Amino acid sequence: MSSCIEKIGHAECGSSDALQVWEDDRGGHTAYCFACDTYVADPYGDRPADFKPPAKFKKSKEEIQAELEEIIQCPVVDLPDRKLKKESLEYFNITIGVSEVDGSTPVMHHYPYYKNGEIVAAKCRMIEGKKFWSVGDIKEADLFGWSQALGTGAKALYITEGEMDAVALYQALKKKSKGTAWAHYDPAVVSLINGAAAGKRDIAKFLPAILSNFKEVVLLFDDDEAGRAAVKDVMQLIPYAKTVKLPAKDPNECLIKGFEMALCNAVLFKKEKPKNTRLVWGNELIEKARVETEWGLSYPWAGLTKKTRGIRFGETVYLGAGVKMGKTTMVNTIMAHMITEHGLKVFCVQPEEENHLTFRHVVGKVAKRVFHDPDIDFDYKAYDGAAPTVGGDILFLYLYQDLEWATLRSDIMAAVEEGCRAVFIDPITNLTNGVSSGEANTVLQEFAQELARVAKDLNIIIFLFCHLKAPHQGPPHERGGKVFSSQFAGSRAMMRSCHLMLGLEGNKDPDLLVEERNMRRLLILEDRNLGASGYVSLYYDDKTGLYHEIPEV
Repeated sequence: MSSCIEKIGHAECGSSDALQVWEDDRGGHTAYCFACDTYVADPYGDRPADFKPPAKFKKSKEEIQAELEEIIQCPVVDLPDRKLKKESLEYFNITIGVSEVDGSTPVMHHYPYYKNGEIVAAKCRMIEGKKFWSVGDIKEADLFGWSQALGTGAKALYITEGEMDAVALYQALKKKSKGTAWAHYDPAVVSLINGAAAGKRDIAKFLPAILSNFKEVVLLFDDDEAGRAAVKDVMQLIPYAKTVKLPAKDPNECLIKGFEMALCNAVLFKKEKPKNTRLVWGNELIEKARVETEWGLSYPWAGLTKKTRGIRFGETVYLGAGVKMGKTTMVNTIMAHMITEHGLKVFCVQPEEENHLTFRHVVGKVAKRVFHDPDIDFDYKAYDGAAPTVGGDILFLYLYQDLEWATLRSDIMAAVEEGCRAVFIDPITNLTNGVSSGEANTVLQEFAQELARVAKDLNIIIFLFCHLKAPHQGPPHERGGKVFSSQFAGSRAMMRSCHLMLGLEGNKDPDLLVEERNMRRLLILEDRNLGASGYVSLYYDDKTGLYHEIPEV
């Protein structure tokens, strides 16, 4: 919705202050000249490149009230282009701004909004250019037409998406009842305040009053994607609400296209309750459930595959380790396995490491060589043989240092469109950089729930990695301290949302033999599917950079 910022002169007609300028939410500017009834798409087009329009100004309460009083004093006339009659507009207290040139041509609509019978705001809409702006505070206002609806005493409440649709439906139903015993009754028709996107929020504020005053609720939102989504949202608040299949996109378009009688018949006799897509009958699942459960994709270690039954698309896996305990090696090993063993394209998000280093580490796992240690000769032949397996369009890397969920989500979607089926995020705690410790868990909780939905919706596998919180007692993780689910960042949220939680244990005490220092245990901490527990013993080979599984005795 736009905001008025100033009135300026209009060279085309010579007016000194009749050109009203609006600024939209994106910083763009349009204008309308009330002196010559002309819409201007770029009122500052003739200004220098460094010209800065005035900032939006805040009106005083007195100025707002004076403007609202002026709005409700405007005349009311028929709107032929909308097929709406004067008496129908008057019922909703809608007024019309007319041309200053001829004094009769409608140029704008004013939709008043009330609270406890007092006008508190108004929406204003230019007919040419379809520019919207508001006067006053519309956030606390009643639904459009709410006081009229309560005064009808009707049992059914009709809710439309926009103000003109409410007027159109009211007018059609009144005409339908003319000459009948119900002619003196008014239908209860209201409109959402902020359109379909905020439909659930608008209705939620008035839910107790709606439920106590009306036995039936009928939703007549636009027949488009936004309107259908709004119906689903509102159905969560009012499960018994009904909908209507209209003969045109919305009630006002029904009038414009001459479908007035069809609109009334649909509203009065063809109301239907949408199927609740959140409920599924058991008999619909008989055949789907009557199949053998398949193994998932393998892990690099057979013991982990056996205990968890493999990696499944649509799930999230969370792995944590102490500082410098080999977490990144685990990340790179699983990525390389996804590429070489299962032929998957991979999206890797490691904002704490330069991309070329990540690429080199993954190539090292494929080649079974160490390319990052200057004490080990760089095997160019092995590198050149393995690099094409990871290069090309197989491994996608995240470019940025700062990690924000809004950006990351869109990048995951883009990577999936490129064919990626596995996503690796290391570490997820980068998402809480700059966030207070009190807010960090909330951020991770929302992130975990959303990421689980993304994995399911896109049918991909997502691996998450993090450093563990230090143990409250006992030795630290790098000295053999035990790993527990509660030590993970956002642990409670992750335990609820992730399908599998794994921990990496080990002891890097320099007094131990190197063979002991290189031992690791990969623990199964939480397994939603099977409730599995246990661990897989691994040995880090510093010559190849790989974790080798030690078979159970």
